[in-house]
Amino acid sequence: MNLLAAIACALSLGPADATRLACHLERYDDCDEVLAVLRVESRGEAVGVHTRHHGRVSGTVFWRRAVEAGLIHPERCGRHQQTDGREGWGIRGPHGLAAAYSVHALGECVGPEAADVPLLSAVMTVRRLRVLRDRYDLRTAEERTEAWRRGVGRGR
Repeated sequence: MNLLAAIACALSLGPADATRLACHLERYDDCDEVLAVLRVESRGEAVGVHTRHHGRVSGTVFWRRAVEAGLIHPERCGRHQQTDGREGWGIRGPHGLAAAYSVHALGECVGPEAADVPLLSAVMTVRRLRVLRDRYDLRTAEERTEAWRRGVGRGR
């Protein structure tokens, strides 16, 4: 199989298989934790922008806070300049990522739609869980789950 075919195959995996592959590629030992995030956020289905949750913070708010925090850079990246009212920067993808806070884990100029691709979503999820563990000292899956749902300050 050539490289392009392998990449196409990996990017076309369903959410659960993509999650297992991401755990392997990222050498994340607790894949059950990442699969649990998948089950809670999307019931294991491939989804885009999450629209059926009441009380969700809008994508515009996530976008503004991410710009202020230096996570995204609309002044130097066209992918970070959105014309949809910035709603696409909210919660999206099979792992329920805040796109504005997550895409930097993949590179400097990645758009929010990357969170909809199961493998990319899974990689961002693993990297975010690792940050919760290493930077915020959230050692248990339960602590990280609470921080995932409510925010780092509330997960402590």
